[in-house]
Amino acid sequence: MQGRASPRPFELRALGEFGLEPAAEVLTRAFADYFFKMPFTGAALMRMVETDSVDVEASRVVLEEGVGVAAALIARRGQTSRLASMAVVKEARTKGVGRAIMDTLIAEARDRGDHRMVLEVIEQNEPALRLYERMGFRKVRRLVGYERAGTSDPAQDQPIDEVSLGEAAAIIFRDGLPDLPWQISGETLRHLAPPCRAFRLEGAWIVLASLHASPVGIRGLVAERGPGRTEQCAALLRALMARHPGKQWRIPALWPEELSGIFVQAGFARSAISQSQMELGLDSSATPLDASLRSDGWGFAP
Repeated sequence: MQGRASPRPFELRALGEFGLEPAAEVLTRAFADYFFKMPFTGAALMRMVETDSVDVEASRVVLEEGVGVAAALIARRGQTSRLASMAVVKEARTKGVGRAIMDTLIAEARDRGDHRMVLEVIEQNEPALRLYERMGFRKVRRLVGYERAGTSDPAQDQPIDEVSLGEAAAIIFRDGLPDLPWQISGETLRHLAPPCRAFRLEGAWIVLASLHASPVGIRGLVAERGPGRTEQCAALLRALMARHPGKQWRIPALWPEELSGIFVQAGFARSAISQSQMELGLDSSATPLDASLRSDGWGFAP
């Protein structure tokens, strides 16, 4: 009696070799039953390459018998890698694909000499959260989101200066928390282009996605170092909403929970979805930032 044939092994290909459009199709299928719709396109992946520093050679697509069943996007800056996105199609989720691809990505990051790998994961996505914890990732902080509708309040209408995206990104890089989530860091924001816009009110700076959209996405927010930083940011938010009444305003679950007072003061309501910002040290030099460094003068209790 012949023994059962062993299953065919998974094949991993670089994103650049597999192609952006086919990879987008794999990701769209894999995220079909996610918490919210995430339709990927080749153009959207190219924007992630340009803005988020996604590395097409370090990113991987997983094939089973020639068919894409998972994809993982790796962004890289310096000696830090970020798992920008990872998803497995429903039919392959019980086959250990997630663990196998993470083992590979971490080993490859170590081989490159990276010091750490970072990621964000929706806390309500318990299987993914457990996987990353088993892989050794530790929680840095909780990330939260906020929403509200703008109001036509003349009392809040103040003169706001429009500034270049580069200027705003530089201030966020200089005066923001040193370990901000990748997507709202100064390094990411400096790669943005119109229709994104940036504004300043006194010492507070903000970066927005298109003002023609609703909700208007908040891409970055900071106040220059000094007293009253939370109040300055809240005043800028209120002034913008007064200038654009009737629009919805939203920052996704990327905002450090310890700085939530800004949005509370501006009358925003907290969203139901939250994330864990996580990191994995890959060598002895990857020491986590001390809490006193992360507070950075904002006056919160870590």
